[in-house]
Amino acid sequence: MAGNTKVQEIEVSAIKAEFDGTCRIIKDLGEFTHVLTLQPSGKDIIYKFQMTGKYPNAKPNVIIRCPALTEGQIEEMVKCMDTEADGTPMIQTMLTRAEQYLSANNINSSSKPKSGSGGNHENNGRKNKEKRKKRKEKQEEEEVKDEKKASMKTADDVIKRIQWDAELPQDEFLVGYIDRFLGIQEKYFTSFSWEDIASVDYSVLAVPKHRIEYFKYKDIKVWDKPRRIDNVFGSTGSKTTIYDVIANYEKNNPGSTKQDNGNYEDSDDDSDDGISVTIDGGASNSHMYNNDDDDDDDQATGFDKELCDDGYDKYWRNKERPNYFLAVRITDPDVAQTTEGIQDTILEHEPRFESCCMPLHCLHMTLCTIGLDTPEQVEHCVSVLNRLKPELASMAPKNIPIILKGIGHFFNRALYAKIEGAKELYEFVDHIKLCFKNEGIEIRDNHEFVPHMTIIKVTRPVGNSTGQKYIPPWLYSHKTDVDFGQQVLDNIYLCKMTHERREDGFYVTPACLTF
Repeated sequence: MAGNTKVQEIEVSAIKAEFDGTCRIIKDLGEFTHVLTLQPSGKDIIYKFQMTGKYPNAKPNVIIRCPALTEGQIEEMVKCMDTEADGTPMIQTMLTRAEQYLSANNINSSSKPKSGSGGNHENNGRKNKEKRKKRKEKQEEEEVKDEKKASMKTADDVIKRIQWDAELPQDEFLVGYIDRFLGIQEKYFTSFSWEDIASVDYSVLAVPKHRIEYFKYKDIKVWDKPRRIDNVFGSTGSKTTIYDVIANYEKNNPGSTKQDNGNYEDSDDDSDDGISVTIDGGASNSHMYNNDDDDDDDQATGFDKELCDDGYDKYWRNKERPNYFLAVRITDPDVAQTTEGIQDTILEHEPRFESCCMPLHCLHMTLCTIGLDTPEQVEHCVSVLNRLKPELASMAPKNIPIILKGIGHFFNRALYAKIEGAKELYEFVDHIKLCFKNEGIEIRDNHEFVPHMTIIKVTRPVGNSTGQKYIPPWLYSHKTDVDFGQQVLDNIYLCKMTHERREDGFYVTPACLTF
């Protein structure tokens, strides 16, 4: 990286000398180490080259603005400028190819000559003077109008309020801001560093306060600069404060805060046994309590050794949750490869989620969750599965592949691949549940079966340590229709909900059926 920096500095100095007075250079702008804006003398065309730290081993981003060119011609011109990144400076080569394109296509990019006889200058002077006078009068009128308006709290005031008001959940707020290249962008409040922007590293996400356009609480705008809305303090006369907004939201969406923030955080395992996707496309927790068996976790969540906060004995609390699940292991290499691509896309922007990704050797589709509280019950379940194997093998829809297509999410805390389940798959799962019930095996599903495969979910330790409890939608929204591939239903595993793993990395499996 140090070598790249030296090469960049040498090339930038040379270009600056060549385009003296018509070259602007910005250093360390976001992900870019150098941004060069050039306008060749006598030309009405502007070139912008954006270099990352990998340049010249990676090509720069190129942006061109020229009134004489159409969008199609600009695209052709950028293609014509393309050159191989071989570790040597390439800006001058790209500029030469741009000039060759203009010349070959007879495109005149010269600046328009300024008109001018003495009489014209005199007339223009009078017109400009009149324009300045009208502009000043209009500005004074607007200032008078502004004086009549109530003073609006600034974006900085809102930031400080969200930071220091303990009653406001920071991870429920979103920030809308202007990106100079991408336009309006929206990210979670906790994604940003709110330190002095001059003191943060280029790799830290920070935004100048004057570029903030609005703040949202969940999906409700509570502060909007262009529209002069302030429902955080009520400074513009609305008489509505953020407490009113939150109270109205909870009234219209009863239980939403508890459902969103409470139960999900209690599952830290990289399995998806704590997640159940519902028919309407949402999701919920299939059990209420912590998925860990450690006493420290019980203390951390406020559970007494013998008695829970709600007055129920801890033994019965543990009895109510599932501790095993039946699943189809995803073995198709195309599905695994596509899943890895989705995970890599997210990690490229949020490397802190690395430990939250579902390991590829653990990919699976949960059929049902069950409760096996003693070794005898586990042994009985294994015996039942082995006895049912011929029957299940004949019923399994092996000729109808399981199609994995599209991405869904659980309150932006877990992403999963949607599975287009055939009618035979649902009938197969119902039959397994019926057989288990007849054999006295307790099914601990509190939801209808909707097949899915977990890709990534934010665990409690990661959420608490980083303050990032959500997966920003912009990281995966462009991949929502991705086609993962197909999986044949040729196996069933009885998996234990624990952090232990087999030698091949998959869950501990007391029983495994292959068809």
